[in-house]
Amino acid sequence: MYSSAFPWLSRLTDEEAYEFLDQVIRAAQDAGPHTGFLNALDVLVDQHSPAPAPPHEVIP
Repeated sequence: MYSSAFPWLSRLTDEEAYEFLDQVIRAAQDAGPHTGFLNALDVLVDQHSPAPAPPHEVIP
């Protein structure tokens, strides 16, 4: 699945992508105010997006 809003979505399986989008829809329905939805969306993105690769200069 391709998404310009969530470029990492194509790396998920279809099942994982649909689960994420279902959670986004439920968060939108449950949130009420616009800012409540944005806060819920931030949490969902943090839970589902892969961790960014560290910069080349960083040595773990």
